[in-house]
Amino acid sequence: MAETGISEFTFGYAFLYEQTQRNWAGLKAVPILPSLKQEQDLGWDAHLPTQAADFYYQFKLSAFLERRNSKYIKDGVYNTPYYRVSLYRRDNNLQHSRLRVHCQTHPNTYYVAPEFSTSTDFQAAFFARNVTENSRLIPVTACDDIDDAEQHYLTYIPGSTEWRQHSKAKPPRHSRSGKQLEALYRETQPRWRAVDDTFARDIFESIATSVDRELTHERRVDAPLTRALRPPQDATRGAYLMHTADLLSMYCGATLVLVGTVPN
Repeated sequence: MAETGISEFTFGYAFLYEQTQRNWAGLKAVPILPSLKQEQDLGWDAHLPTQAADFYYQFKLSAFLERRNSKYIKDGVYNTPYYRVSLYRRDNNLQHSRLRVHCQTHPNTYYVAPEFSTSTDFQAAFFARNVTENSRLIPVTACDDIDDAEQHYLTYIPGSTEWRQHSKAKPPRHSRSGKQLEALYRETQPRWRAVDDTFARDIFESIATSVDRELTHERRVDAPLTRALRPPQDATRGAYLMHTADLLSMYCGATLVLVGTVPN
């Protein structure tokens, strides 16, 4: 089994960095990162798309398994090497359950994992600026719910968009290669909205309502999350977006990305 030897943060940073550097004929992806709060006062939101859709990414690492005794080769699921993503099993797979709830109202929610097997491969992809092309996007809307504390996996093979969730026996489903990311973004264009104060407030209120309802369902007391459910004191577009990004990071570890047309 080959491990990439990098962290989820490093992979996610590289993937998002490439999004900020690309401009596909007027199409731009802009991550909303809580770590950029200091830049808020410097007018970072002036560079937001004018019309956009909201995407949500949960970054995962993958292991590359190629030995004949690897579980899903030995079991006959695959006859070729495959990548395996381990879902967090903590608190009865709480993170996955929360992402599943989130994606019901925000369908552009994806697990994003690498399609390279070593840190050397990652470095080569980073300097060649093709980390995106060597990534896999698995729609959380197509995942199964999990209600136990067992270890669950997502698997996929190089060169195929098919993937499997190893929870219940089901046929393979389809994911997106990073090579298809521009096409994926453009598919959402009919649903783009003006990125104004109303857009930012609506996203926050929608997510805050869902999080509040889920915390009640979980019967979980989480003081930091409860505080984050309150609207920001500064009722501006930038403040709402940053506050939403903070809430998402705390709730399910997802990153908010706005994708749309660039300002003139």
